Order: sequence, then structure tokens, then C-alpha cells
Amino acid sequence: MSFKFNWGTGIFAFIALFLISMVVLVYFSMQQGIDLVETEYYPQGLEYQKQIERIANAGKLSSPISVEQVQDFLIFRYPEEMKDKKIKGTVFMYRPSDQFADFTDSLKFDSTLVQRIPVAALTSGRYIAKINWTMDGKEFYHEQGIRINK
Repeated sequence: MSFKFNWGTGIFAFIALFLISMVVLVYFSMQQGIDLVETEYYPQGLEYQKQIERIANAGKLSSPISVEQVQDFLIFRYPEEMKDKKIKGTVFMYRPSDQFADFTDSLKFDSTLVQRIPVAALTSGRYIAKINWTMDGKEFYHEQGIRINK
């Protein structure tokens, strides 16, 4: 029994390989985890005007909040206007690639307007520090990207 390779056999082989590759592609794509960036994105979109006002309020401060990693700590430096004020807020470390690596802490700083968060609470990689606070009845918001290295 001899096998002849003609154009009909070539077309059949091409279609068979294409279908097999599509089945493999669909299988592997179904195995990938899909994490939405935000679970409730629509209500957040409606609240965005308030967010713009919060960002504008933070922009009026004498200096922006700075975030940097110094050895085993994330150091947050706050502006002078926040000294001796009653402030309530949160620091949310948002990890875009993994929602389970997010971290939240309350806004609390010492007399030098510095807050330290241990890097041990975070995994290595890119984070966005989102800081919300209320001061003198006004709401403020600041965010800054940072890369955590361990």
C-alpha cells in the first residue's frame, strides 16, 4: 500500500492541523484566570466627578504626597498642611495584576508627617498607592505608582 501526497491530501492535512491548533488554543485560553480590575465598575463611573474634585483638592496642597521604598519599608511623606489636623483616611495598595495581593491600611503618620508600611505585607511587583483622606470637612485623593522590590 503506497501513500500518494496530492493537493487533496495537503488541504486535508492543513485543515486538520488548523482545527487541532484551534482546539488547543481554546483549551489553554479557558484555563487562564480572569480577574476583573474592579468588580463594581459602573457605580464607580458615576462617582467619578467627586473623584475629580478630590484630586483637585489634593493638587492645591503645598506639596504632593511622596511614596518611596526605603529598605524594608514604604515611606509616605505628607504635606505640612496635614500637621495638627484631625485627619481620617486610608492607604490602599492596589496591585493591578492580582486582586489578592491588594493591601489596605489606615492613614496614620508620626509628628514628622511620615508613615511607614512594612514591605513584608506586600509581594514584589508594581502597585498603585491610592490615598483617600478627609481633612477640615474636605475630601482628598492622591495616587502614585510604585514598584516593590524585595
